[in-house]
Amino acid sequence: MSPGAFDVGVADGHPFVGYGEGPPLVVVPGVNDPLLRAREAPWFDLVLAAYCRRQARACAAAGAPRTVYYLSRPPDVPDTVAGMADGYADALDTVGACDLLGISMGGFVALELARRDDRVRSVSLGLAAGRLSRHGRQSLETWDHWAASGEWRRVYRAGVRAVVTGWRRRVGALAVAAFDAVRTPPTRDFRRTIRATVGFDATPWLDEVGVPALVVGGTADPFFTDSAFDETAAGLDCRRVRLDGWGHDAVIEGGRLVDDAVASVLAG
Repeated sequence: MSPGAFDVGVADGHPFVGYGEGPPLVVVPGVNDPLLRAREAPWFDLVLAAYCRRQARACAAAGAPRTVYYLSRPPDVPDTVAGMADGYADALDTVGACDLLGISMGGFVALELARRDDRVRSVSLGLAAGRLSRHGRQSLETWDHWAASGEWRRVYRAGVRAVVTGWRRRVGALAVAAFDAVRTPPTRDFRRTIRATVGFDATPWLDEVGVPALVVGGTADPFFTDSAFDETAAGLDCRRVRLDGWGHDAVIEGGRLVDDAVASVLAG
């Protein structure tokens, strides 16, 4: 992996897109990762590169320059968070010591990895708590049912609704139709990822995570309760950034709210 400007490659089977200069900040994606991974479509790599660039610029502006790597999981994912963390631990043989940013369910993997691997220097949870809310579990179980039934357009639409609003949602609905027409559904990996997510609960062992941490979560999140964000921050003995009125749309529509919070912790 070579820091500086844009970078693409594979780290122990984990495809990545990166941007920036400085020590690595590894972004661990959420449940959506099997739907479209890094290195699977040039247009999506451009989207990921733009995201990595945005976070890298926030870090540089805060005085904590980082090379930001969006690191997808390879096919045939395990059906447990611990198994996924094992894969990322192998990838760190290539990446080296790093900071972690787990997005949504990716925060589960980041917590598990930070708990056990001393190459992790810090862990930030972007829109992730230590466990799903009841509504979050029910939503993912519904998505799992749709995937098992081959109703992929409903899965894609639900994913779009979770992260964007307004005109972006209308554009997303059009893109879903095109995506559904050409994409071979990743049924096995998607359902395994959901199974791992629904069955995970880090709250009993959060105090075992011994690195600096951050929890960023919105008060309108569709998968985690506001109190769960607070409880996770208390368990990690770390700062919690509350995004009033925001849900998972904060990643795209309010991205700098997350980016700047992460950068401030890295600079601190």
